[in-house]
Amino acid sequence: MAILKEHTAGQQGNIVALEDYAIQSVPAEKRKSWLNVAFTSCGWIISLSTIFVGGSLAAGMTFGQAILAAVIGMTILAVYGFFQGWMGAKYGVATAVLARQAFGRAGAGLFGILLSLTMGIGWFGWQVAFFGSTIEQMFPGQWFADPTFAIIWGGVLMIFTALIGYKGITYLSFVAVPLVIVLSIWGIFVAADASGGLSDLFALQPTGASLGLFAGITLVVGNAALGAIVFPDVSRYGKTPLAGGMGAAVGYFVGGIFSVVAGAAMTFAAQLPDLGSTPNIPAVMAKLGMGFFAFLILVFAQWSNNDNNLYTGALGLRNVVKLPKFVLVLIMGGLGIVIALTGYQDHFVPFLNFLGVYVPPIAGVMIADHWIVRRGTYQFGEGTKYSGINLAAIAAVIIAGVIASNIAWGISPINSTVLGLIIYPVLTALLRLLRIPYEWGQTTEDSTGY
Repeated sequence: MAILKEHTAGQQGNIVALEDYAIQSVPAEKRKSWLNVAFTSCGWIISLSTIFVGGSLAAGMTFGQAILAAVIGMTILAVYGFFQGWMGAKYGVATAVLARQAFGRAGAGLFGILLSLTMGIGWFGWQVAFFGSTIEQMFPGQWFADPTFAIIWGGVLMIFTALIGYKGITYLSFVAVPLVIVLSIWGIFVAADASGGLSDLFALQPTGASLGLFAGITLVVGNAALGAIVFPDVSRYGKTPLAGGMGAAVGYFVGGIFSVVAGAAMTFAAQLPDLGSTPNIPAVMAKLGMGFFAFLILVFAQWSNNDNNLYTGALGLRNVVKLPKFVLVLIMGGLGIVIALTGYQDHFVPFLNFLGVYVPPIAGVMIADHWIVRRGTYQFGEGTKYSGINLAAIAAVIIAGVIASNIAWGISPINSTVLGLIIYPVLTALLRLLRIPYEWGQTTEDSTGY
């Protein structure tokens, strides 16, 4: 009987570990240092798509301009992501749970569903398919590079660490981050050597159509805007609000810079004639003779990024569906792989681009609600009362998205975020002045986090 009880307790402990405090606050004794959060955040931004952004910049800008665009773009993301990360660490809850205060339970539930569709299924499936095609281009004819097989084994790796949760994602980042940093440094040295020296590298001219600095910044920000919005999913493990905010922001900034610079440097070094707007990074790596080391980088870069997409999607849906997080990871990851295998992931792209304008203002509204409207008085946990739905918050997101999608200048995700930050407090102040209620209904959080 004692052995049976011990076995049962062990099983329950494993389930709790896999649940990863999906809808509850992370206990103080489980919190991590800012460096731990930074490594995890850095692993999030490191990906094939970010490296490809560097190659795209190199197609239309000089190396110096590409670096400047990367620095400015990642600074923008780090600044507004810091506030999201700060809130996540202060309250120890995931992004979708944090949204309960600003949007009400129903509004936060809708946000969670959006996260599951965009990041957990849509982007996960697209990135898995991208991984499969990239491995095939890099190693044609190899048994492990068959696109169907690569999608399956790559997808399984990504599901595995998302299944474990924060700890698995962090350990993976400890491996992936140094690899990509080495790639970046190596790429710069190879590029400098191939071009005749560092000064000659900076003097190289792009081979594609000219790309302005503003357009380059837009590429950098657009690639990673959604990731900065869901910083609380990582920063909630920070020991202090500053550790969470700074760790997430610094890690994201550093990882983004190194990835973009690596892609740009390698592209300039290879000087392929057919770069276009989407340079063939696998061909660049092959031309530079990077071989098996390039394979490791491709695997770990995409693995460390895409498991985070699935992780965030599962945390978002866990805020809505009463199923364990690990079950949601398996279901959503399986759907993502099926989508990648059938080729339907490309049909998601227009929908994802549409949401790329309407999801960012959610962060603007959350920041404004916490610091301006409620002045930092959030509470979470058993007995906490939330509104059923905050119509002003939802209206602010829709208005911000509509305006941003019709503005011809600027960076759409940033435009909509700033608009949400401005519109929401103005709208709530106006409604209070007119004595028009905008929060309807009330729910109370129970002991399970619902």
